[in-house]
Amino acid sequence: MPKTLVTFQDFKMSQSNKILLDNINFSIHEFDRIVLVGRNGCGKSSLLTLLKNKCEYDAGCIWVAPNLKIDYLEQDPPEPNISNLLEFLSQDNEYPNLSRTKEVIEELNLKNIILKNKLSGGEIRKIYIAKLILSEAELLLLDEPTNHLDLPTIDWLEKKLLSLKKTLIIVSHDQEFLQKISTKTFWIHQGKIFTRDCPYDNFQNWTYQIIEVEKNKSHKLKQKIKSEKNWAIKGIPARRKRNMGRLRDLEKLSINYESSKAIVKKPLNIILNKTNESALNIIETIDLSFCYDAENKNKNILSNLNLKIRRNDRIGIIGANGSGKSTLVKILQGIYPPQTGKIKFGENVNVKYFDQNKESINLNKTPWSTLAENGDHVNFMGDNIHVLSYLKKFLFDEKKCLQRNSTLSGGEKVRLLLAKIFTNNHNFLILDEPTNDLDLDTLNLLTKVIKNYDGTVLIISHDRFFLDQTVEKLFAFENNNRISKHEGNFSNYYEKFGLEKLKIINNRIKNNNSNAKMVAKNVNKKRKLSFKDTYDLKNLPIQIENLEKELKEYETILNKKDLYQNDRKTFDKAAIQITNIKNNISRAEDKWLSLQILNDEINKP
Repeated sequence: MPKTLVTFQDFKMSQSNKILLDNINFSIHEFDRIVLVGRNGCGKSSLLTLLKNKCEYDAGCIWVAPNLKIDYLEQDPPEPNISNLLEFLSQDNEYPNLSRTKEVIEELNLKNIILKNKLSGGEIRKIYIAKLILSEAELLLLDEPTNHLDLPTIDWLEKKLLSLKKTLIIVSHDQEFLQKISTKTFWIHQGKIFTRDCPYDNFQNWTYQIIEVEKNKSHKLKQKIKSEKNWAIKGIPARRKRNMGRLRDLEKLSINYESSKAIVKKPLNIILNKTNESALNIIETIDLSFCYDAENKNKNILSNLNLKIRRNDRIGIIGANGSGKSTLVKILQGIYPPQTGKIKFGENVNVKYFDQNKESINLNKTPWSTLAENGDHVNFMGDNIHVLSYLKKFLFDEKKCLQRNSTLSGGEKVRLLLAKIFTNNHNFLILDEPTNDLDLDTLNLLTKVIKNYDGTVLIISHDRFFLDQTVEKLFAFENNNRISKHEGNFSNYYEKFGLEKLKIINNRIKNNNSNAKMVAKNVNKKRKLSFKDTYDLKNLPIQIENLEKELKEYETILNKKDLYQNDRKTFDKAAIQITNIKNNISRAEDKWLSLQILNDEINKP
């Protein structure tokens, strides 16, 4: 039997006069990979913090194996104040492995980050993830580890965690991640922890069964209390006096019922419809280019981009961190002007934008004043409803509605921003990483709302399950910001191409310089081009031009509306041909450049 690392016995914990967990009993064993699931505010992060920092709790006891080392990746880690990344990643380890540390830095693309500059959310999380992966601790605690990570990094993290011989406790909303990592599932519900020695698969059915059992228990207890009350009220006074113990038992039953009755919250029901009809063409870009340094075109985020978004399109945007996804949606809204090219906006397009940084939320306001600044009603789908009633749809109680936004958790801020964008007029929703910090209930609500929305949707997300449920085509930032269009959802894309194309690759100029150096080493050995090399040097540009024409033809076929649904065979053939042609173009370009460098070296004066 695996070694026991931690045991909770009759454990109770509260926060701000609210009981989070009561009468909890469970154990954590060596090599468990536990996923901890529950609504926002139920105590998941508090439990992880308590395990790491051994905070005070209200009752019971926690036994921890002697000399057990615990490491913790918190939900919002602070920006590290470091000048040397190697030192930072090794500082808590007794026996740091320098070569392994360098390997992890390379794999997470941390080698070239500039520590003196302000780091992005993705860079900060990658640094702490690297530190956790390299940790000598036996028990690793991870709170929302996939937030702010791109798809290739999430894939890397999954593989790394599965290869570690460690015990893991993970809090996450990423259902695909949970299914791949977990060996056990712990569900926090109404102050209890229900445990299951199985992965996350079939989680919803399991919780429904628990709720049904709890409802039956509550019903039986309620019936017993009702029967005992009838006895107490109608019984002969002398008989009641002789049986005071039974009356005291009735009082205990009533108290027990109030504390343990199954509270079944009604499922949230928000139907989101577009409020007016837009033109057929929502947005079209023509030869659009953008870079933050207008004088340096080599640093273009977007180059000669031609995209068309049509009415009722449901598009997901995927790509590596820093590839330009958020920049693109800001350009499409006119927040950033392009350096070159044009953007055509359709008529009657009303955009609602979810910003992943939540910058539109005024932290000094309350949820109430955020939605109804000068009154107490909001307009939702043409109806004026009270702001409290509307906020209850997003799981805000009256007390929380009157607190400052600065006191809200990350998940609560997301829910407030969603509540805000769902009011007033809209027929085009742009959502930038909307699933970060959401619990599974709210995530399922958002999935249902977007799935049933009858307007146009553009979503940036790393959540594979969410993308599969909500989009029908993809814009993929591939091979250093070349944007490719693909019919189908994320799973369709992943089956064909995997994630290799989404990774940040070394700049082609850098690769070509490497080729040039290799060629230069051999210049003295080879002082003239062969007949074949001379032929290739002349004819490769023509070959590349023909390949690019062929590529455009297949891309035109692939971009036909509803091709994936109507003609899967043609779609698959076109997708395979596009991949092959791109590879052939890349090889031809590299070969031509190498030959040109060699020719220049041979013929230089």
